Amino acid sequence: MPPHSSFSLSGMERSQIHRVSIADQVAAILRQRILAGELPPGNALLEVPLAASLGVSRNTMREAMRILSLEGLLKRSIHRGVAVSQLSPKDVQEIYHLRRMMEIPAVLAAKSGHEVFAELRNELNGYERAVRERDWMRAVSHDLHFHSLLVRFHGNQRLELFYQKLIGEVRLGMVLVDLSHEDPNKLIPVHRAIYEFLNAGRLKQCAATLAQHLDDSELRLSQVMDAQSSKKKGSRKERTGETALKRKV
Repeated sequence: MPPHSSFSLSGMERSQIHRVSIADQVAAILRQRILAGELPPGNALLEVPLAASLGVSRNTMREAMRILSLEGLLKRSIHRGVAVSQLSPKDVQEIYHLRRMMEIPAVLAAKSGHEVFAELRNELNGYERAVRERDWMRAVSHDLHFHSLLVRFHGNQRLELFYQKLIGEVRLGMVLVDLSHEDPNKLIPVHRAIYEFLNAGRLKQCAATLAQHLDDSELRLSQVMDAQSSKKKGSRKERTGETALKRKV
């Protein structure tokens, strides 16, 4: 019988595990607020007031922010601290350029019988249910995972990891896109067509449909980000005007 090694956690290690689990819960609360639009793009997040409002330590809040930064929902800069991610027109252009470079060759390289087809079908069904139920956070998760699975046809794990980081940057924007879409149900046939062309081996039709979908998605995301930026500038001008008026009074 092989020997058993005894292993126990120290008090400090237990404390670290407990803090991480709380940080995950705090990250979930902040994630919900960000994706619901309560914390808009560009909004600065201050560790101390946020930690106090949620009744957690500053270290726990810092860990929660680190988690959301890895997901692409928050950005940290030396001068501005931590803020909700906001994509510039150049960011959107670069991200979608890379998406086309990875996704379109991936579907053209797809082989029938690949294990990823079952996962694609599950994500598609989950996406369609979420859209019908108007659950945009869940819809975007299924949507982005569907596209992530396409990249798996390359058979390159490092490329998949790079794509995961890239796609995290558009998660917030895609929720805002779906919320502002005049008829999100129109998005269902597009994803269904991509899957069915792929499953039938009609790879050129799949690639063409995917390319048009990415073009449309980039345009909608750019428009939403522009609208968010204009709204923020308008709000800043109003506050500046109010301050100037108070000074005069």
